[in-house]
Amino acid sequence: MFLFNVDFLSNFQEIIGHISSMILQGFNLLFGSVSIFLKVIEKLLFKKFQKHEKQKTFIEMQVNTIRIRVSKALSDDKISESEFEKILLAIEKYRKRYRRFHEANLEFDKMFPRLGTKSETLV
Repeated sequence: MFLFNVDFLSNFQEIIGHISSMILQGFNLLFGSVSIFLKVIEKLLFKKFQKHEKQKTFIEMQVNTIRIRVSKALSDDKISESEFEKILLAIEKYRKRYRRFHEANLEFDKMFPRLGTKSETLV
C-alpha cells in the first residue's frame, strides 16, 4: 500500500510538472510572438517618423527661404519686380509641393495669405 502511494505521488508530480511546463511554453510562445509583432510595428513606425521628420525639415527650409527673401526685399523699403517674382515663385513652389500638409499650410497661409491675380497684387 505504501509503494502505491509513492508511485501515485511521483506520477502526480510528473503530471503537474508537465502541465505547468506546457502552460509556461504557451506563455513563452505567446509573448515571443507579441514581441516579434511589436518589433515589426516599431520598425514601420520609426521609418514613418524619419520620413515625416525629413519632410518637416524640408518644409521649414522652404519657409525660411521665403522669409529670407521677404526680409531681403524689405531691407531697402522697396521691392523690385524681380524680388517680388522670386517671392511669388517660392510661395507657389511651396504650395504645390506641400499642399497635403494641412496644418503646415494653414500656418503658412496665415503668414503669407493667398494673393489674387498678378494684376491685383501689384495694385
